[in-house]
Amino acid sequence: MGDPENIDIGWRSALMLAAALPVYASIIFLLMRNLERRASLFLAATLFATAFTLTPQIIGYAGFYDVWPGLTFFPFNAKLWIAPLFYLHAYCLMHGGPLGWRKYLILPGLVQTVYYIWAFTALGDYKAKWAYNAAFHEPYLVRFETLLVIMFAIITAIAVFRLMKRYRLYLQTTQSAASDFDPRWISRLIIVAAIAIFLWLLIEIIDVAIIPMSYNQEYPFQLVIMLIVAGAGLDALSSIREPYPKIGNAHGGIAAEPEQRDWSAEGRVLEQKVREEQWYLEPRLNIRDVASRQASNESYISRALNQGLGLTFNAFINGLRVEHAKGLLGKTDENLIQVAFASGFNSKASFNRVFKELAGMTPTDYRRNMVR
Repeated sequence: MGDPENIDIGWRSALMLAAALPVYASIIFLLMRNLERRASLFLAATLFATAFTLTPQIIGYAGFYDVWPGLTFFPFNAKLWIAPLFYLHAYCLMHGGPLGWRKYLILPGLVQTVYYIWAFTALGDYKAKWAYNAAFHEPYLVRFETLLVIMFAIITAIAVFRLMKRYRLYLQTTQSAASDFDPRWISRLIIVAAIAIFLWLLIEIIDVAIIPMSYNQEYPFQLVIMLIVAGAGLDALSSIREPYPKIGNAHGGIAAEPEQRDWSAEGRVLEQKVREEQWYLEPRLNIRDVASRQASNESYISRALNQGLGLTFNAFINGLRVEHAKGLLGKTDENLIQVAFASGFNSKASFNRVFKELAGMTPTDYRRNMVR
């Protein structure tokens, strides 16, 4: 054991610590707020596992391992937790049901942590730990760990993208403000995670297969990874602003409607009712609201729109909103944000996007053409 006075928080440790602080700040905020509680807890755990795995780079440059060589095998390594926790976050954000078998996805991470706790506490002094590391851990387990991390990352990315595809279809079918709940930030997180994994894998390949890398040579890669994680945490905080609709939370209402119906006529009746009541002006209108007001069920409303009008719920409601906005743009001098809110849109950005998609031009261009 060395002298604690030899610990030196140099510029490398300070810079890495500065990059880690936003990650831990994001974790604290996620744990403190009640919004999307389950999803937030899993996201906080994902960020913590990632930042905790990079902790040796912070304390290593400060000389902790020189002063306390017995820190070898301290269970900082939590790589096998990261992908499963991230998947559970995405699942809880989009699903309202219980985790079921998915809770067992954390078992590999748990086994990894138990192994490192065993190695840290049971192998004896640092000389015994170093001998075990050279004889068994480094040549065998490290490579197996790396393979598992890569495999879990690929499987998680595929599973999350499939989940998002299903969720987007669900939003189009049930929500008038589908774009407000599109988890596109999860796609961004997967992309930055892929970059971080690529950098980490590059370090592992160079260190194992080409030439051992020193701490200083690894530093730029580790710093970039920490900055990526910090950005992901801040992106998550800014993206989860309200509860997300959940697959599995739909309620059927009364019994399903008979198969033999004139769905075109049913669709026209429903359209007339929504127009008369101007329900489409409610920014957060969803298919459950309409079914309840019609004393019906979501299945009936969905079939009346899909089979009767050839539209999803989202396209139907936004079509009425754009039609309403066109009238305001042609008859009033209200600014675009006022027109957006008055037409049932929740933001100017979604108004511009939907209007251009359905009208073929921006609201500004439409108004300009009306003046001519």
